Amino acid sequence: MNKLMAIMKPLLINNLEFAVSEQIVSGSVELTSLQRLNDLLVLKIERQQTAKIHFTLIGEAKKFSQPSLHLTIDAELPAICQRCLNEMKVPLKLDFDYLISDSEPAGFDESDDLDWLESAREMHVWEVIEDELLIAFPIAPVHSAVNQQECIQYTKQSGEKPNPFAVLKDFAKKSS
Repeated sequence: MNKLMAIMKPLLINNLEFAVSEQIVSGSVELTSLQRLNDLLVLKIERQQTAKIHFTLIGEAKKFSQPSLHLTIDAELPAICQRCLNEMKVPLKLDFDYLISDSEPAGFDESDDLDWLESAREMHVWEVIEDELLIAFPIAPVHSAVNQQECIQYTKQSGEKPNPFAVLKDFAKKSS
């Protein structure tokens, strides 16, 4: 079953049945619907209302020799750069695989590649998405090296002197 939707109310699934019947659901969730994540991002209301988190959840019956789920998340979360204190977006593209069973599978080694979810008649998909985003979101977001010019421009305007050793960083890269 293929579903594409903009989801307004919480999405509940029987995760074991979803995996065994190899269902697929794809859609988007508004940032305002994920309260814990929304509380972390202290920004203007209009920015939060336009932010959407896109996801795809795929049930797989035998990929890991037992029922599993594959979750992909694509989000651009609004944040405040901790270096220059200007608004920015934190892009997150995440992939997860989950084994589904009533108890932890024998020999399961909690690797970074595979997680275990207890089978549930009502698994809140949004809560799983929110948990993964909370874990992946940086503690102190800053502009990437590509957008760092915004930070430098702001610090010069604020009267703060640029770091005199910053030139050496570029020099070392050129000499290699």
